[in-house]
Amino acid sequence: MDKILILVVSVGLIAAMIWWFFGKQTSDIREATIDGAIQTIEITVDGGYLPRTISLKQGMPARLVFFRKDPSSCLEQVVMPDFGVSQILPVNKSHEISINPDTIGEFKYTCGMQMFSGTVVVK
Repeated sequence: MDKILILVVSVGLIAAMIWWFFGKQTSDIREATIDGAIQTIEITVDGGYLPRTISLKQGMPARLVFFRKDPSSCLEQVVMPDFGVSQILPVNKSHEISINPDTIGEFKYTCGMQMFSGTVVVK
């Protein structure tokens, strides 16, 4: 009986871990605010990226302002390969990253270990 209980609990924990890391997680798309000729959006880094999905207008320079609350080493770096970005984020400070979203599409960004991710949607 003990072996069956351990097996059931183990399978449940494995399923929860798979869902947590690989399951489709819903998120709202937040649009950048436009001030003159630049668009800006703030992203909080705290156990992941909030918001996970951001929307930018094509052809307008963008400023992504990351504020990292989470001190874990996994979230110390943000990587945006489609925009040529790989930067270290300081803890409890705002860090601006400028990009030029010239191509329409969806572009993924991740932490340095690729465990946490977000999406930039360019319209």
